[in-house]
Amino acid sequence: MIQHNVNNLFEKVIQLNPFDAVVVLKHVEQKYIVQHANCKALRLFNCLFEEEMDAEQFFHQINWFEMQQFISQNDQEIKRMKLDDVDIAVVLQTIVEQGEEYVVVIIRSLIASPMMDEQGLHMIGSAYYDELTELYNRRALNKQWTDEERFEKTSNVALLLVDLDRFKKFNESLGKQRSDQLLFEVSERFKSLRSEYCEVFRHNGDEFVIIFNYEELSEVETIAYNILQSLQEPFIVDEQEYFVTASIGIAIAKTVDRDLDTLLHQADQALFYMKNNGRGHYCYYREELNHYFPNEALMEAHLHRAIELNELMIYFQPQVNLETNKIDSFEALIRWENRKFGMVSPAQFIPIAESSGLIISIGEWVLERVCQYQKEWRECGFKPVRVAVNISPKQFKQKSFVKRISALLKEYAIEPKYLELEITESSMTDLHETTSILKRLKEIGVYVSVDDFGTGYSSLSYLKEYPIDIIKIDQSFIVDIEKDQKNKAIVETIILLAQNLGLEVIAEGVEESGQEQFLRENNCQKVQGYLYNRPLPAKQIVEQYFH
Repeated sequence: MIQHNVNNLFEKVIQLNPFDAVVVLKHVEQKYIVQHANCKALRLFNCLFEEEMDAEQFFHQINWFEMQQFISQNDQEIKRMKLDDVDIAVVLQTIVEQGEEYVVVIIRSLIASPMMDEQGLHMIGSAYYDELTELYNRRALNKQWTDEERFEKTSNVALLLVDLDRFKKFNESLGKQRSDQLLFEVSERFKSLRSEYCEVFRHNGDEFVIIFNYEELSEVETIAYNILQSLQEPFIVDEQEYFVTASIGIAIAKTVDRDLDTLLHQADQALFYMKNNGRGHYCYYREELNHYFPNEALMEAHLHRAIELNELMIYFQPQVNLETNKIDSFEALIRWENRKFGMVSPAQFIPIAESSGLIISIGEWVLERVCQYQKEWRECGFKPVRVAVNISPKQFKQKSFVKRISALLKEYAIEPKYLELEITESSMTDLHETTSILKRLKEIGVYVSVDDFGTGYSSLSYLKEYPIDIIKIDQSFIVDIEKDQKNKAIVETIILLAQNLGLEVIAEGVEESGQEQFLRENNCQKVQGYLYNRPLPAKQIVEQYFH
């Protein structure tokens, strides 16, 4: 029992110092023996561990006499030492258990932390590091920001807020463990940016803050460029390549006027603008962005009344059948024209609707409005067309979802084959639940499509496990299809696979005739994109395609 308690204590010590090499020593018969060592210590000292081995043998790569003196003094100071040619920082901690005294030696290599100063050394084993990425965390950012010495060398400081584009898709498709590994690999590349003038912090989720001291503004451009370039090469997770891009918001401040909260807010505004205007690049904060970036809480308040005030609209984007060159289906896309904010981008209000739960009532409104249009068009004598409606994960998992679909089809006398429900991989994480819902939908007779196919970790498994009818090739594979051989191969494979499984394929984001030609040659059934038409309100759809 005593040994069990001691081992538990050792494990707790290691858990409290997750990023450091930890070695537990005990003084026995005029020498120190090693009672415990974590994996980082074994790697750092390249040593095969045996319990109660001689400490001098374990620490064979450093000056043991110097280490022994440091242990005997045990004055709570931090000692810099050499391990071969590598600088290390050593901290000691004494613990007593069951009347026995142990010395905990906590060691960190300084080779990966070129900015490590005395303040940084005191962070060893503390709460200033992010456990996943091994970067400084937000607490460290707040603490270092108040350290005037860090800003003495130059007159200006830039705060760069880096957000990984669409990282949510990796969380959804890879799962937590693998997406965490991907985030760690990204962090490892960002560590290469560190220097005497630059430090990297994990800010929140998939966001990072980079603080950069500069003299010329061109230096900020260079650091932003280097951030983007560091992500150019693919990341390998489970022998599969994944590509990650980032958007960057940049706020600039003079040393005399550098409130951290203000700069973070400004960088966030610049980042928001960047993510809604192309992604994958950087944007400087400027005063006019204050008008572009509305208060999110206020926007949510307006969104609550959007249905009541008749502010929501349905636009339709045609899908061209490449076999007949005719249009016999459309995708329904929601739009919001607010009296205060004007025409609000879906990229801006859909996340708010998702996080607030409003997406369920909005999704319900879209479904019913599409059914109303179908009935109106039928009563006008127009030829029936299939309409695809995007279904959010929260809406899809509602217990009443299938019953509601059935009720709407009955209420508006819509043949099920003219309604397509477009779901994403995040709706399909639970195999049993998803299979049950999809089977019930198929019994009704509606079409089911999977959006953004090819971007997910488990996309192929969907084809095997779930009763689906259509796959939509994500536009990220289409945009560079004329010059990217890998994308060509991926699209060819998806189309061939779908044909063999009897599935329909729709390619999204077609904007150039060369893309259409490639898809036509590879027997892709349908395409949609700006090459044919942008999303249009119902009235224009009727005028252009039904008369």
